[in-house]
Amino acid sequence: MKSIIFLCTLFWFANAHSSERCPNEKAFLDNGWIIHNEIEFEQILKDTLKILSPQIGRDLVLDDAESYISDFSHDYYLIMWVVIWDRISTGRDEMWGDVAFSRTCPWSGEYTEIRWYDPVTKKKHIVYNPKHCCCLTTKVPLAYNTIF
Repeated sequence: MKSIIFLCTLFWFANAHSSERCPNEKAFLDNGWIIHNEIEFEQILKDTLKILSPQIGRDLVLDDAESYISDFSHDYYLIMWVVIWDRISTGRDEMWGDVAFSRTCPWSGEYTEIRWYDPVTKKKHIVYNPKHCCCLTTKVPLAYNTIF
């Protein structure tokens, strides 16, 4: 009986230890990303929009826009619309695309995730909206100098 309890405890511990809160979190961290607490999403969104909105069309230009489905949204059928902005003042080899906003599409247009590169600190940041997502999205950039 003791051996069964021991094996069950060992299995539970190994399983609990190997499972992460967010499967992609380690990949983002390993690639130098700063992951912000999702509880701060609304405030980060407000601050980011306040800073970046006046730069659109000046230092920030549209780089790409595409639809995307994350494995970690609360709604299996949620389609996210990702818009990527490139900062002209950031060297192309330093960063390809500097800001990415993901929104629900096509219904409410609410923000689901924000990614941005800070050219002063040279750090990449990410935060997701817990209202729509239970984790970081599945799209981990393959190159160190891409935002999405």
